[in-house]
Amino acid sequence: MAKSEEISFTSAHEIKADRRILKTKKAIYEALVELMQKKKLNSITVTELAAQADINRKTFYTYYSTVNDVLDEGINELITSLKDLLCAMSEDYNMFSPQTLFAFLNTIMSDADIARDLFASDNGSLLFNRLQKALQETLLKELVEKDIKMNVPSEQYPLISSFVAGGMVSAYYEWITNPDGITLDEMARTLTTLIISGVHAFA
Repeated sequence: MAKSEEISFTSAHEIKADRRILKTKKAIYEALVELMQKKKLNSITVTELAAQADINRKTFYTYYSTVNDVLDEGINELITSLKDLLCAMSEDYNMFSPQTLFAFLNTIMSDADIARDLFASDNGSLLFNRLQKALQETLLKELVEKDIKMNVPSEQYPLISSFVAGGMVSAYYEWITNPDGITLDEMARTLTTLIISGVHAFA
């Protein structure tokens, strides 16, 4: 076999293996979220999580050391993807603009069922706090780096960004845990009006 053919075969094999790993990890994470609807995180054992994910304990320990590691990784990946999106959007949009707020909410909704289940669990505060912190940091960076003029001292920028982030995530939490109310678009429009009007009051 030629060297180039060996490299091609190895690459294809590695890609297939990576996909298998991702599929297994996703199954473990989804199984954990399902179990968290029935019991507290600290009472979930590796044995029952493995059974729920339809894998054996050996497979679980190939990727994780504890059940908590699964949740941490799932939340970390969500936060990382959201921060990457927000940073990318900040290059083209004002982070306080309607377009950005819609995009942010719609991105979270890409995995709505899992997000809803996690929010509704006893550990929903972990995701809530991490989402709020990620958005607050991005909004603060927007205020400072783009030098958005506001009639308040710059020392108050952390307070403003925290208020906006907290309001958005709290409203989203209310919406996703009570889905029979208004639509996502209606909520996003309402949030946009409230946030933009509030920010402009200081402009």
